[in-house]
Amino acid sequence: MVDGILATARAQMREDGVAALNLNEVARRIGVTTPALYKYFPSKMALYDALFRLGTRLYLEEFQALNLGEFPSGAAAIRTALEHQLSFAIRNPELYQLVLQRPVPGFVPSDEGLAEAANAEQIAGATMSRWIERGLIKPKGAPERAFALLAAFAEGIASAHIANEPNLPVGEGQFGSLVPDAVSLFELAWAPAKRKPNVRKGARPQVRGKREKKEATGK
Repeated sequence: MVDGILATARAQMREDGVAALNLNEVARRIGVTTPALYKYFPSKMALYDALFRLGTRLYLEEFQALNLGEFPSGAAAIRTALEHQLSFAIRNPELYQLVLQRPVPGFVPSDEGLAEAANAEQIAGATMSRWIERGLIKPKGAPERAFALLAAFAEGIASAHIANEPNLPVGEGQFGSLVPDAVSLFELAWAPAKRKPNVRKGARPQVRGKREKKEATGK
């Protein structure tokens, strides 16, 4: 019954807007009375909180499955992170908005919900720290600011896409196609310093003799 209530609430929010969730309408669609619904969720805010926690858990499960911390390059990791957030927003717009945009006046997640959200943010931040540790990126300033900047890019692209072209897949549309451009910006800004060649102390660079030079150049 709980799963059915959550699924029905999500469907109604997709159709009418996240802030338009109505317990009477949810009960009607399920085929129960509103008082019967209260046995599972005593208020609309309690239902919102359950949906907030559901969205946080689903996002984190998908994020962790990507194993971004062990990607071969910073560009590949950043691109996959941006595409994942965009994909999640396209597939779950009602949960995405509830978790990341706070579209419901007066709704404040419970302590449990806030703890889950903080845990998800900590795991994502640790992933960026792993990129820095491995030398894949070298952001200027504190890692926390770098994480906030990347998160803002991801949120901006995803929010603009689902607000304007929600039916287009990742990589298409005015905003959904911006991921490669964003990655290029981060590549330029966070490129790690190139390693200098390892030259032994006191060693002299090899100089080709006149004969070798003549053979190489033909002069």
